[in-house]
Amino acid sequence: MTRDTAVTVRGYLAVFAALLVLTMVTVGFSYLHLPPKVAVPIGIAIALAKASLVVMFFMHLKGERPMVMWPLALTVFLFVGLFVSILLSEADHLFGSRFVDAFH
Repeated sequence: MTRDTAVTVRGYLAVFAALLVLTMVTVGFSYLHLPPKVAVPIGIAIALAKASLVVMFFMHLKGERPMVMWPLALTVFLFVGLFVSILLSEADHLFGSRFVDAFH
């Protein structure tokens, strides 16, 4: 095994260990029975950390050129905008209005 291969495998094992630790942290937080206003941001933060590790190392985007990163960032931005617009259009009950039965 050459030196470069050993370094690459060692890096992948380190990322794998970090993903395992973050998964154990997620399971540990689930046993704390925190209120949703605290648990959801913690869960999202852990999920974002795990997703960024997977994207950077296993999808090999850590060393990519900016020409590849900008379209990916634009895609994420547009997806989040679409998702938020759908949620806001469907969640009119959040702003105090109530659905009245359409047939009565």
